[in-house]
Amino acid sequence: MGLGRLFSSIGIGAATVDTRLERDELVPGEEVRGVVDVKGGNSEQEVEGIRLEVQTHYKRESGDNTVTETATIERFPVSGQRTIAANSQEEIPFAFRLPYDTPLTLGRSSVWIRTALGVRMALDPSDSDVVTVRPNHTMGIILDSMNRLGFRLREAENEELPHRLRRRLPFGQELEFVAGSGEFRGRFDEVELLMFLSEDSVDLILQIDRRARGLSSFLSEAIGIDESYALLTVPEGATPSEIREALAQTIRQHA
Repeated sequence: MGLGRLFSSIGIGAATVDTRLERDELVPGEEVRGVVDVKGGNSEQEVEGIRLEVQTHYKRESGDNTVTETATIERFPVSGQRTIAANSQEEIPFAFRLPYDTPLTLGRSSVWIRTALGVRMALDPSDSDVVTVRPNHTMGIILDSMNRLGFRLREAENEELPHRLRRRLPFGQELEFVAGSGEFRGRFDEVELLMFLSEDSVDLILQIDRRARGLSSFLSEAIGIDESYALLTVPEGATPSEIREALAQTIRQHA
């Protein structure tokens, strides 16, 4: 192996990748399009493939500590094994569907698309592009309905879920609401909401933490049995009034 190819194999003067997205504001479930710009290094280089990874961070408990993990939501191959000529430049188009379980960019939640160039026994040249993930139509109505019911979004964070609540990923985006006005003010400490989007519906898991009232309620809160879970499926096409009333009835049942 010549000196130039040796340096390329360990990442010195090696090929690089740069991804250009058509749009950096995305919605879960929609098609993402763009090109990967591949530039050759100082010498010819063999790569095992080029892939795109949708990534985010989430928190999990480890003993007495909370640690932040990087999670790959999904991987998408762009190209298989190939030879990249020295000083070459090539644009490789791609298209993939943003996973339905990609978290929204609310609160502390962030999402990015990482482009990786697989080089055997070497540093993995990569490029990361931060994107904004907006709610789809139904999710937007759900969030607006919570606001109209008097709830304010206090925090949004990706956290590890107990096994009974998990879907495909080990974590979920927890949206924490507090009742600042309306009929529910003063009746709950908080309402936490998980949204699981699919092609034709949104499954909701609400964790409702009732506010302690009196000694018996205080004891219940102290031993952690005041939190209740509620399940609700919102079909695509439901009207804002239908969604708002379904949410209100579900929360009233735990008042």
